[in-house]
Amino acid sequence: MKKQLLVGLLLWPAVLQPLLAEKLETFSPMVIGLEEQQLKNVTGTVFDPSGIQSCSQCEIKSPSWAKDLIVYELSPKSYTSPEGPETGTFASLKNKIPYLSDLGINGVWLTGHSWADHKHFYNIWTQYACIRPDSIDHTLGSPADFKELVDEFHKYGIKVFLDVITHGVMKDSPLVREKPYWFKGESWGMADYDWFGGHKDLDSWWVKTHTDYVLKYGVDGFRLDLRMYRPDLWAQIKNNSEQAGHPIVVFIEGLNYSESYSENVADFYQRVTRLGAQEGGLVKGMKLIDNAAKYYEEYPLQKDMFDVKKVEVSYTDNMSDFYDFKSNKGNLQLKIEKTDIENLKSPWRIHISGINKKKAIKKIDVYPSKYSLHSFTIGNIESNKIKTMSLCGLSKISIELNPLVPDRVLNSCILSCHDEGWEGFSYTENPYVAEGSRCLFGYSFLFTPAIPIFMGGEEFNAEYTPLPTLSYHLYDKKRIGKGKWLYGSWIQWNQLKLKKHQDMLTDVKKMIAIRKQEKDVIHSVYNDAKPNIIEVHYKSTSVLPVPYILWNENKAILIAGNNYDKDVELTVTLPLSKIGFNSVDKIRISDLWNGGSQVIDVKKSSDFTFTIKKDKVLNGGISIYKIEKNL
Repeated sequence: MKKQLLVGLLLWPAVLQPLLAEKLETFSPMVIGLEEQQLKNVTGTVFDPSGIQSCSQCEIKSPSWAKDLIVYELSPKSYTSPEGPETGTFASLKNKIPYLSDLGINGVWLTGHSWADHKHFYNIWTQYACIRPDSIDHTLGSPADFKELVDEFHKYGIKVFLDVITHGVMKDSPLVREKPYWFKGESWGMADYDWFGGHKDLDSWWVKTHTDYVLKYGVDGFRLDLRMYRPDLWAQIKNNSEQAGHPIVVFIEGLNYSESYSENVADFYQRVTRLGAQEGGLVKGMKLIDNAAKYYEEYPLQKDMFDVKKVEVSYTDNMSDFYDFKSNKGNLQLKIEKTDIENLKSPWRIHISGINKKKAIKKIDVYPSKYSLHSFTIGNIESNKIKTMSLCGLSKISIELNPLVPDRVLNSCILSCHDEGWEGFSYTENPYVAEGSRCLFGYSFLFTPAIPIFMGGEEFNAEYTPLPTLSYHLYDKKRIGKGKWLYGSWIQWNQLKLKKHQDMLTDVKKMIAIRKQEKDVIHSVYNDAKPNIIEVHYKSTSVLPVPYILWNENKAILIAGNNYDKDVELTVTLPLSKIGFNSVDKIRISDLWNGGSQVIDVKKSSDFTFTIKKDKVLNGGISIYKIEKNL
């Protein structure tokens, strides 16, 4: 089935009323002109394939602490091994909290807390094979053990986020037997919730279950696997938590805006900006690796992202006419108007001419310039519950569409997560992403204006060891002990006895400490505004990642990376006038990475020369300078 805009639009003259699909809402008018006709009382329907319901009355802002999160993912089963592989418990994890506090992270994403199957995925216990989300998994500990764990994290200033499997449960779950009408269809070998079947008791149970995790156990939020499905329910959970004085964060896995769309209920997305490729290690050629400032300058939602790129008119004979603005090709003529050019949500009014009047129109597709997957389809939603549009004898038509504007969320950046090393990953490669690179960990990840998320083990360049029962395959129980799925990483803490792992841990702790120390400059920002980040011109005999500066009204932070196996000298030209330092004669530059400071007379020159040690060694791979006005 063709993927369409999350809220697809169907426009129907009164004489072509469709049969209603699930979750249809009526609005009028939408077709505003048909050649020389002026149709009266035109009605239409909005087909909402996700069943998303309006949450405009319960929009809740992100907690103030959300923008400063540093999120660390771990699986309680394999993070510790008190009695061998897969024997980790809440109690054994509690003993590692001082280590995590010393590391400096302030948020932990637990990929395991509720009752789950021990072999369904990759032949190991995983939270994603959920049996009952409202029941603590007894192999991890008791409800009291879980409460003690959360309390201990809080004692060290660390927020706790739980993984929620939103699509369904295992087919042998007691829930399926007790409430069979709650489920409809299946995916991932599991029974899927019937989220849009009108089951009020399902809705109430879901809200109560997750509100209880907040109010009874004190968790600080949730990470939602795959999609949110029901923003209205999650808005209620957030509202319940806030009303109780415990505001929470909810973030979604989704790879793009259509999968993640939540009507502004979500606080951020997990995987929109990711450095790891699920089946192939580091994402090669990603702009964030070589020019972080350029990446974030282009990242925010902008007005031109919602311009129309292409319009296509399809006929009942399966032929079509189109016009593509990008290539300036096609045989249709278009005139596009926006009712309010400053308002991203203002409607498009599209006048189409050049239609073959000898043919019957089957559907019209309208593609936005940026979010091409979010196409509007007018007529012919592929469902046997909706009739095909069939308009004849028209050479012109005018339509009005309301564009989808993606969620306003905080930027996040993920270095790695449990899904690295998916089936198909190379047998010889390491599913961890940074692999000891301070340049990648700092320049491309930790110091960017986003919430950083990374998998446990990255901080000390862990050498990947699979759980003995881990299969290489998602479902097949073959190649046991040969799997690469990072969820099944069996953390070997004795690796920290080796200097190279100690050195990486030392450097990552120092990077995290610097980010927290300079959090008034280095923090996440919302995706509808450009962050204060600018690339810095440099000269060097080596081609390096382009240095960048983050700044506020009082100071600036210069970040430069070296991804070579050699020391590199470079000279940067500080863009002082662009960061609000235009009336300054002298600046103080403090070396946050190696220590020391100096005063520079910028009236003579704004050039600054320094050397970055080679990557993957202690104190190497990156330089970090604080720039202040020397008043």
